[in-house]
Amino acid sequence: MSGLKGINMVWLSETDLTNLNAGEGESNYIDVKKYKKDGIEYPYVSGQAMRFYLREAIRRNLSKDEYMCVPDDKGETCGDISKCINCDLFGFMTTIKGKGAITRVSPIKVSPAMGLFSFDENSNVDFLTRRHRVTEGSKMEGDIVNVEIGTNIYKDGISIDLLRIGAEEIINEENRTVEIETKIDANEINSRIKKVIDGIGFISDYSKQARLLTDFTPDAIAISFQNKYSHRLQKLFELNEEGKLNTKRFKQILDEVDEYSDKLFFGIISGLLNEEDEKFVKNLVKEKGIEVKTPKEALDDAASNLTMKSE
Repeated sequence: MSGLKGINMVWLSETDLTNLNAGEGESNYIDVKKYKKDGIEYPYVSGQAMRFYLREAIRRNLSKDEYMCVPDDKGETCGDISKCINCDLFGFMTTIKGKGAITRVSPIKVSPAMGLFSFDENSNVDFLTRRHRVTEGSKMEGDIVNVEIGTNIYKDGISIDLLRIGAEEIINEENRTVEIETKIDANEINSRIKKVIDGIGFISDYSKQARLLTDFTPDAIAISFQNKYSHRLQKLFELNEEGKLNTKRFKQILDEVDEYSDKLFFGIISGLLNEEDEKFVKNLVKEKGIEVKTPKEALDDAASNLTMKSE
C-alpha cells in the first residue's frame, strides 16, 4: 500500500421532522433513541443503525458483477473477503467449513449520529393509526400510536483502516508477530474504498421513511487522508444550543490533523451555520490550501483522489 494508513470523515446533517432510530418504547409509543448530557436528553442514531444505512447505500449501487452476501437465518455471512464486499468492509463472526469459528473485525469504524440540540426543545408527537385486518362486514378498527419526531443537527463520522481493506491478519507463530496479507489487487481495494466514500453521499435506507421522508446525508463534511491512523478529526464540530460553532476547537483540531494528513477535503452548504461561523470556517479552510466545495463535491474529490498501491 502507499503511505496512507487511514481515511477519516466527520460531518453534520440537519434533519426535518423525523424519527431515524426508535428506542425501546411501549407497543403504542414509538420513541426516539436518546442520550443524556448534563441531565438533558438529546437524540441519537446508534452506530449499529448507521452501519446498516451505509451498508445498504453501498448495496444499492453495486453493479451486476459485484457481490455482497446477505446473512443467513443464523445471522452468519459467507466470510469470503476476496469475493464479498460486505464481509470485507463490515466484518463478520461466522463458521466456515474446515476452519471453524472465524471472526473478522470491521476495517470501517462508525460512530453513532449524535444530535447536538436538546430533544425537548426540538420535538413533537405524531399520531399513527394502525388498521387491523377484519372479515367482510365487520367494523374497521385500529390502534392510535404515538410517534416521537424531531428536528436536529446530527454529528456523525467514520474511520477507514486502509491497511485492512481486502486483507487478513496472519499470526507468525514462530516470531509471535502479526503480518497483513492482502487478498485482492490494488484496483479492487480502491474500488471498495470508493464505495464507502460514495455511500456516505447516498445514505437513505433509514427507518420510517414511508411517512417521515428526510435527507440525512452530509451538509458539512471534512475528510482527511492520513499517514497516521487516528480518530482525532471526529472532534472537529462542536455546536452549542444556539447553533454557535466552537471556532477555537475547530481550528485546533484542523491544525492537528493537517500535520499528518496528505490531503484534506471540505464541503458545506449555505445556511447550516450562522453567517459569522460559516465565514470563519471557509476562510480557515482556504488558508490551508483546501478548496471549499459542497459536501457532494468534497466526497467526489476524495473518491477520485484514491491512489492506493500494492507493496
